[in-house]
Amino acid sequence: MSWLAELRTTAVVGTARHPAPAPPPELEVHPPAGLAAEDSLLDQAALADAVTRASRRAQRGDAGDVPAAPPDDLQPAPAAAARLLELLLTQPPVSRDLSLRLVMDWLDLAAKADRRVPHGLLPPVLALADTNHGVAEHLHPAIGVRGTWLQGLLGEPARREPSTGSRIGWAELPSSEATASLEKLRRIDPPAARHLLIEHWDSLGARERAAHLGALATNLGPDDEDLLELALDDKAKGVREAAAGLLDRLPHSARAGRMAARLRPLLRVRGLLRKQFEISLPAEPDAVAIRDGIAPSPRSGEPDVLQRLETIIRGAPLEVWNEAADGSPASALALLGGEKRVTETILTTAVLRADLDWVRAFLEIRADLRLLRCLPAGERELAIRRLLRKGTVQPVALVPALRDLPTPWSLPLAQDILEELMGKNGSALAMMLAPVLSLALPAEAAERCRRLLERADDDARRRVLRDVVQYQSFRQSITEAFL
Repeated sequence: MSWLAELRTTAVVGTARHPAPAPPPELEVHPPAGLAAEDSLLDQAALADAVTRASRRAQRGDAGDVPAAPPDDLQPAPAAAARLLELLLTQPPVSRDLSLRLVMDWLDLAAKADRRVPHGLLPPVLALADTNHGVAEHLHPAIGVRGTWLQGLLGEPARREPSTGSRIGWAELPSSEATASLEKLRRIDPPAARHLLIEHWDSLGARERAAHLGALATNLGPDDEDLLELALDDKAKGVREAAAGLLDRLPHSARAGRMAARLRPLLRVRGLLRKQFEISLPAEPDAVAIRDGIAPSPRSGEPDVLQRLETIIRGAPLEVWNEAADGSPASALALLGGEKRVTETILTTAVLRADLDWVRAFLEIRADLRLLRCLPAGERELAIRRLLRKGTVQPVALVPALRDLPTPWSLPLAQDILEELMGKNGSALAMMLAPVLSLALPAEAAERCRRLLERADDDARRRVLRDVVQYQSFRQSITEAFL
């Protein structure tokens, strides 16, 4: 019986029934004297594990199928930077989320410095990217030529992307996959996606036509109007509704002009001292209005004329309200008074079209996250700071808008948020911002965070401030290592 077999027997039946064997002489191993039988068994089990691992032969595939690794054209990262990356991969001194972000920062800084990941760290970096999409997006060019070669050996799954040259393949995809592929193509080549849909339009089922038409919402523009007008005549209600919903976002379309002609006669300004809109309700729609999406009267029951009015408002250009008020969006809103339902419909339309003039006018009277998301990033920051100063909205209500902002934030916004964080209700704000604050605060705010950490009086604030300080400190070390 071999040494390994005897060890297994002893482990199964116990040292009382089968003593641990002595190591074979060829290993030239001399166990310590005086070991108990149980300790001798454990000692030799560890030895057996090391011997087995060391003597295992690597399994090789057909060498002819594996191309030789090409030489790298970039120098490896400096030794100090390499040590920091290894630390992040093996024993990160920060939370997992922050360590992932720091790995991405490392890869970005390496690319900026024209350096690459050392060859010995490529396997763990690629393994991390395999389970984290964010890291995967930052790999190139920091992994170098050999990192790309190794990726190929690991067999990354091919991504099936639609193109103008693969239309037959697209038509054969399951409906949900075809819609997703059309959306991807729409992002990179809107005309190609539209032509692809037009080419297969007549062969698609009603549900597919409606679903695929929704893909045009990405990069929607005037060139899509002809297809949407065609879809207004579709036999399927779902297709007609999808087309009408997309045309609501095109205020200069022919349908928008037809809706404007229906809306203008319904608006009058009444009153001398206190002027306000008097809004009439639309009449029974004719065939053209029904085609445009205005609901006809039901076979039984009363028609929903307010719904008809909302459909007209959503489809018409918002400039109609400016004309009727003989002024700006702000003056039109002032004349709407208690028309809450109409005002909400106009707000929804302004957000849908990202009409900045109306969005800004609404923000003067309402704190609505939908409005904030329409603003350019810099202006959005200013709007958030203005709302914080006014005190008309609780800071925690602005958390979704803060999370949507590009990072890092400006230093003035960072200072405002830190002030709120240390305020009376700052603990709740700290907990809600914990996942993003370390990345959102600029490096210039790190010193203030250190000072605030010293006087933070609860766990939530201490935890989030500590994360900021650790992240900024480690990132500064990485930055200096690449200098």
